[in-house]
Amino acid sequence: MAKAKPRYCELCGREIRGEGHIIRIEGAELLVCDDCYRKYGRKPGTFSIMPRREPTRRLTPSKPRTPTIRRERPLITEDIVEDYAERVMEAIRKSGLSYEELSHKVGLSVNVLRRIAHGEYTPTIEEAKKLERFFKIKLVERVEADFEQKPIIPRDYEPTLGDIARIKIRKKKKK
Repeated sequence: MAKAKPRYCELCGREIRGEGHIIRIEGAELLVCDDCYRKYGRKPGTFSIMPRREPTRRLTPSKPRTPTIRRERPLITEDIVEDYAERVMEAIRKSGLSYEELSHKVGLSVNVLRRIAHGEYTPTIEEAKKLERFFKIKLVERVEADFEQKPIIPRDYEPTLGDIARIKIRKKKKK
């Protein structure tokens, strides 16, 4: 009598001792060992390595929503003052410290500090705030930007050929 050909687990590749188990993974039936069966085969249905999305319940609103009008807040940005170099240079002179001592205390490199003081480099907002804290001077100012009110387009609006031509011309000009 011929010796039976060994069977191997179709998941991990180990030799199957005993009967083996057949499980379904993503629609395919696989012959697996006891360890893989314990790991993947005890769950009802098919196993998938992909995470399942839980069905989201959609609540139907009891009353129809009224569209809320969003008021856009004005855009507030921070900008470096124009005469930052003079202010920093004056503060360095008043402090009486060398660039090396200041660089350690402020947290900027000597080169950056020197270039800011001579107006060769515009500091970032973070660098300017470090200088403001140390020297107690004003380098960052808040700027309110006005924004254009976009025209409200009705829902039943259908663009004409002229509207489309204008849109394409504007896009080309922006580039």
